[in-house]
Amino acid sequence: MRSLSHPGSLVALAILALVVGGFATLVLAGGEKPALLAIGPYLVRVLIFSTVQAALSSLLSLVFGAALALALARRRFPGRNLVVSALGLTMVMPTIVAVFAVLAVYGRSGWLAAGLHGIGIPVEISIFGYPGILIAHVFLNAPFVARIMLDALNTVPAEQWRLAQTLGFSPAQILRHLDWPALRGEVPGLAGLVFLVCFKSFAIVLALGGGPARATLEVAIYEALKIDLDFGRAAWLAFIQTALCLALTLALNWAIARPPAAQTVRALAVRPDRTDRGLLAWDSLVLVLGLLFLAPPFLSVLAGLAHVAAVLDADFARAFATSIVIAALAALMACLMALALGGAARRFRLAARMPRLAALYDALPNTLLAVPPFALTAGLFLAIRPFVDPATAGYILLPLINGLGALPFAYRFIGPRIMIAGERYGRLSASLGLRGLDRLKIMDWPILARPLGAAFALAMALSFGDFGVVALFGGTELQTLPYLLYERLGAYRLEEASSIGLLIVLVSFVLALLSGRLSHAAD
Repeated sequence: MRSLSHPGSLVALAILALVVGGFATLVLAGGEKPALLAIGPYLVRVLIFSTVQAALSSLLSLVFGAALALALARRRFPGRNLVVSALGLTMVMPTIVAVFAVLAVYGRSGWLAAGLHGIGIPVEISIFGYPGILIAHVFLNAPFVARIMLDALNTVPAEQWRLAQTLGFSPAQILRHLDWPALRGEVPGLAGLVFLVCFKSFAIVLALGGGPARATLEVAIYEALKIDLDFGRAAWLAFIQTALCLALTLALNWAIARPPAAQTVRALAVRPDRTDRGLLAWDSLVLVLGLLFLAPPFLSVLAGLAHVAAVLDADFARAFATSIVIAALAALMACLMALALGGAARRFRLAARMPRLAALYDALPNTLLAVPPFALTAGLFLAIRPFVDPATAGYILLPLINGLGALPFAYRFIGPRIMIAGERYGRLSASLGLRGLDRLKIMDWPILARPLGAAFALAMALSFGDFGVVALFGGTELQTLPYLLYERLGAYRLEEASSIGLLIVLVSFVLALLSGRLSHAAD
């Protein structure tokens, strides 16, 4: 019973109760009709589209990201550090902003169409469907893949580079014996993560899919809830998505749970293949294509700077304040839950000597990635609807669902640090009789302060730019900045949409930059 009274156990039980209770309420509201049989052909079509677009997006992101990472690893040029830093910006760019950027550049009246018309090529460009979805997914994920792979390439020890130069390795041999072993350990985890993100894609598919014939499971759940009010169909779709994503999440955890490779402390090595002319031409082509693909969407967002004054009205101020409050509450919930779960994992691993139980607490945050937020939100809304009005329910559920969504990322900062504090000072604090707040203040806080700040800032960034659950509750009484951007896009007020998108990106980037600085300072 003492183990169940631990804050981490209470948080774990509360999370499980919310998920089970939300889904159960949704099932009961859907009645007893055989919803699964009724949506059979539709479900097959949605599954095929979700899988195909996610597989293509993942393949293109991995290939393009790997090519960029290798080119950046081999070349040094003015502005390289800025390019490497910019790769991380898409990690926190809200998907709704990416949708606007893709439409601004590749849409029917976008930059590409205007340029072609200007040189006398009147081509009608249709971005909706697979082209727009793939472009947006690759735009968001390929830079992330490139950043992770570049870090992996930089871990090759200097001794191996000197040996390769001594043996006269060709570029193909360097790729096979040095680059590929460094990348091989990252590929399974990156492939699974990108596939999961694209498989669950919502805002991109909703805006660029071009109609109900092209929908992911997340979009299908949203349509069942928002348009058809078919709770039974939404519940079945949610169960199917949860099962598929949970299986992939567990496989992903297994794939990336590997011991760290040994590294040597060294200066950055000079690669012997950087003088190869053929490779120089290839790397130059990759970097130019990367610049042509990634720079215009970024510039389209920056173009909103000229119209910022036009959007600074009462609606913007209200939406901005709502976004900040919801993001802060979500980040606070995510950090408190991460602290509690991390404390429980440490207790069961170090004090109780129950590593398997501790592993369950460590795995719980990642399993939340498999839970469809729309279905969970709808179920919880139906549960509290008799007690509150819809607008109030939105203000309650948005921070809660966003906090649960940010928990896996916050736990990455907090969980390991709690374990380190226990391993270093646990026995000493026990011998001194430190308990509760005294132990937190004296033993944990010096190690946790900066990671906790980093987790809070990143969780705020993720929640601030999220256009997901707010799509269910958004309206005149509840508006966030991403929802306001979506409204402007729907009304074809692209100049205002660009300004709102720019401000969302700036706030998210500042928060992510703060998170990164605090994280590096903690290391």
